[in-house]
Amino acid sequence: MKINTGPIPQAILFSLIALAVFGAAFLGFQYYFPHPGANFGNETRYLLVRGGDNIEKIANNLYRMGAVSSESGFLFFSRLLKKDRLMKVGRYAIKPHSSLAYIIGIITRGESTPFDITVPEGYTISQIANCFESGVEIDMAGFREAVTDRKLIDSLGIQAPSLEGYLAPSTYNVYFCENPRRIVNRMAAHFFNSLPDSFEVKAKRLGLTFHQAVTLASLIEKEAMLDSERPIISAVYLNRLRRGMKLDCDPTVIYAMGGLDRPLLRGDLDYDSPYNTYLYAGLPPGPIANPGVKSLEAAVEPAPVGYLYFVARGNGSHVFSLTLDDHINAIQRIKRLNGQG
Repeated sequence: MKINTGPIPQAILFSLIALAVFGAAFLGFQYYFPHPGANFGNETRYLLVRGGDNIEKIANNLYRMGAVSSESGFLFFSRLLKKDRLMKVGRYAIKPHSSLAYIIGIITRGESTPFDITVPEGYTISQIANCFESGVEIDMAGFREAVTDRKLIDSLGIQAPSLEGYLAPSTYNVYFCENPRRIVNRMAAHFFNSLPDSFEVKAKRLGLTFHQAVTLASLIEKEAMLDSERPIISAVYLNRLRRGMKLDCDPTVIYAMGGLDRPLLRGDLDYDSPYNTYLYAGLPPGPIANPGVKSLEAAVEPAPVGYLYFVARGNGSHVFSLTLDDHINAIQRIKRLNGQG
């Protein structure tokens, strides 16, 4: 039997070409046109790709959030284009009607969208670490190592065992699982860039070192709720320092005890720590929190007043007194007003 090795009939050739064109068009349609699930909605949603997530896990997360109508399409094209091993850790913004080409592209290029993380004034290093850990899942051990890095601290000219007090409160753009050392460097740089004008010069005029002024600012930050009272509280502490009086600052005791989830008790004032200003005269060894700019300003620009005492009213403001008798009377008056007397 003779086998025909002549030209392929035109009908078959056209059919094969049509099939190839149809197949290419179909694949292009699947890849370049959006095919979201019914539950995605009309707002941008975010996909987290964690270290250790394999391609199946990523596909499942995309399917569950409604970014794709099926896992198989994402898996097929990722593997076909050899992108399945190129997926990068991050937080990815998936817009409504995003195609597989767009989704695979941003993940493999690492076009991660940062979080806006706000660090409030008065947070301690521990609170800041928790803020970042819960928000962007940074390496907690790496963060603690960075804030106690002797080389970094020395490079900033800080005479302290850690960067407590030198991490500027602000809102930061932080990437998912970002290197904590980069975050710490950025916060420390922002602290020095946002220092009030002539801060160190003004501190020296008051008889304070740079570190002491930052420490004083941290006490002001923890005591003051009203901006108008920050310079007055600063004056009280400076007046007491000049007279050799203990500062009797409650927040220093709370800091010494590692933070409290209950009210400070009278017995706590005997807690032995160099940070306890009820037991030890002078400023504590270092800041007890990370102060904002207004507290830093108040530390070196105290109000021209002679007050030596203050007590909280319970509404965010304080009563300031010149003498101990006036202070005791103010305490009793506030207790009566609050129904405690």
